[in-house]
Amino acid sequence: MPMAELEDGTLPSAGRGTRFAVLGTALLLCVVVAVLQVSTPPSSHIASMLVAVPALVAFAFGPPMIVGAAVVAAGTRWLLLPTEPQRIGSVIGTTVVICVIAALSCFVVRRGERESARLRKVVSVAETAQRAVLRPPPETLGPFRTAASYLAAAQYARIGGDLYAVADTEFGVRALIGDVRGKGLDAVSTASAVLGSFHEAAYEEETLGRLAGRLDTGLNRFLRDDEAFVTALLIQTAPDGHTEAYSCGHPPSLVLRDGTVHELPAATGLPLGLRTLTSAPTEAEGPRVAGTLLRPGDTVLLYTDGIAETRNETGAFYPLADRLTAYQRAHPPPVDPEHLLAWLQKDAHDYSCADTYDDAALLALAWPPERPSRSAETRKKMPPGTA
Repeated sequence: MPMAELEDGTLPSAGRGTRFAVLGTALLLCVVVAVLQVSTPPSSHIASMLVAVPALVAFAFGPPMIVGAAVVAAGTRWLLLPTEPQRIGSVIGTTVVICVIAALSCFVVRRGERESARLRKVVSVAETAQRAVLRPPPETLGPFRTAASYLAAAQYARIGGDLYAVADTEFGVRALIGDVRGKGLDAVSTASAVLGSFHEAAYEEETLGRLAGRLDTGLNRFLRDDEAFVTALLIQTAPDGHTEAYSCGHPPSLVLRDGTVHELPAATGLPLGLRTLTSAPTEAEGPRVAGTLLRPGDTVLLYTDGIAETRNETGAFYPLADRLTAYQRAHPPPVDPEHLLAWLQKDAHDYSCADTYDDAALLALAWPPERPSRSAETRKKMPPGTA
């Protein structure tokens, strides 16, 4: 929908305080010009300052108010004609200039409205594309409460080359996070190809190594650029809490537990899209590591390097683990995954320089702590020595 003016002719982007300030300044200018014109010699050109009134009003108002301001300014100029009756030509000239400036102001404002409307349409399409490519995770998945967050580095952008996905399979809860080399629509289409393969293969492949191989095969069928690749991290949590991870050139996930932060061990492999360039063993034969046993109360955080590689004015990288530790100290358990991600995005953005903040995707899996059974609570409340 095109940007509509309000009933008083103001622009939606202008705040009430701004509108009052602009309107007050315009009226004050008319009054000051009138007073000075009356109190100065007839040969002065103070009344010519009225040409600024419509241009000033255009900073916060739409064409109706601009036209109204031009009428007031021109009317004021004609009311001042008795102070210099021999200069009717100057009055006519000032009136013409006021009308021209008002017309140009209306043109500029209307053009800005069209550009703003076009931008809103682009943003709306981008948001729709993001929802289609990056499906929001369900609030709960297996034993976990889940949340995801994506913040594009480019102004007005809503999507980029980062990706995430989750699935509840017979092998356990599986999660993926990745980062496509490059930006723009090509990166978005590459991310879409990886996500499509994941949502199919996650339910079929028994191991994360085989799953990574399927993702690589699907991506190589799609890629046309030999230098394109995707870093990715896969994790799997069985119903008993046994958790494994497989990193395809991606930063490891972090586990938040009892106020501490530690990395989740992961087997390693090449980034997706580069496996055909080596004669290394297939993913089914690739390295494995001992899993980690998660327990209720733990939170797993998967992230892209847009968070970890954010730098401040001195060039220092964002201390992700330290900040997560500080978060746990400031926010008592259980961890709310949505609040954690919102806090982390804001904290990293505030830490960064304007030109060092990249696309940043986050995925959190929070396992709520177990509640004590009713019988256990009853025993705690019983006096000592009673049964």
